Amino acid sequence: MSKKYKTKTGVTQFMPSIEEVQAMDDDMEGFCLACGETRPGCEPDARKYECESCGLFKVYGAQELAIMGLVY
Repeated sequence: MSKKYKTKTGVTQFMPSIEEVQAMDDDMEGFCLACGETRPGCEPDARKYECESCGLFKVYGAQELAIMGLVY
């Protein structure tokens, strides 16, 4: 289950749990910070891929999210 948070600029984004990140890493999925949806076929170090749901370039790979500290 992802959690909403506000960035320093006041934009609402989503953050996955550590359990979600582990599952995404196993399944080669990315996570969209803008809408909270997952995207299949992402490398673990993916950055700024396009989201198939919202169209924004906010999809990051599982390991990249962990490195950036964007998990709870």
